[in-house]
Amino acid sequence: MTTDIANDAIKADSNQASSSKTLRITLIALIAILSCYYLWVLYKAVTPNVSIAYKAYYIKNQTLFWQPKQPTLALTIPSSLDMATKVPYLSRAGWEEDADNNARLLNSTGGLYFTVPKAEQKNIHLTVSLSTPLSTPLNIHLNQWTGVLTPTTQANTLVASIPYNALITGDALQHFTIDTTSPIAIKHIDFSYQEGALAHQTITASHSQDTSPVVNH
Repeated sequence: MTTDIANDAIKADSNQASSSKTLRITLIALIAILSCYYLWVLYKAVTPNVSIAYKAYYIKNQTLFWQPKQPTLALTIPSSLDMATKVPYLSRAGWEEDADNNARLLNSTGGLYFTVPKAEQKNIHLTVSLSTPLSTPLNIHLNQWTGVLTPTTQANTLVASIPYNALITGDALQHFTIDTTSPIAIKHIDFSYQEGALAHQTITASHSQDTSPVVNH
């Protein structure tokens, strides 16, 4: 009788120990599953599967306008950007939200965010057209590169040459900025491969005939 009671007690202890072990394993497994789930949620939050334009506008607050028709913010060269329109590449920093008198005011350092659809092999000619003359050069930056926008003999026009290797390869977001300490009204920003005085005249002349919106490729 005593032996049976002892055996029953041993079996009960064994069953209880087995149940406790099973419970511990189950809890550890649940914690591991939940940890993996929350790590996955955190990863998706940090690296959301959204377009470059969406990320630049809504998540990083980099661009001024949301243009769903430009999901990759791709800028082909040559391109002419009409600042009086809602150019999708405009940075949120620096620019006035509303255009005025066929131009947009750049109050402080600001510029463009864009991608390039292919690796460039030629230096880029940049032309910036203003509403009023400017006799002083302006510093510009493209990613890690720094250069100077230089006034020309043509009224209200500044130019610069940007080396193609200033662009980041791949589908990375390029960041172009113009430094200014006082407001300037910009009408057009043109990117091309043209060089020399004849190119300046051609680009400037094209503005008087340009009636297309936002971006001309």
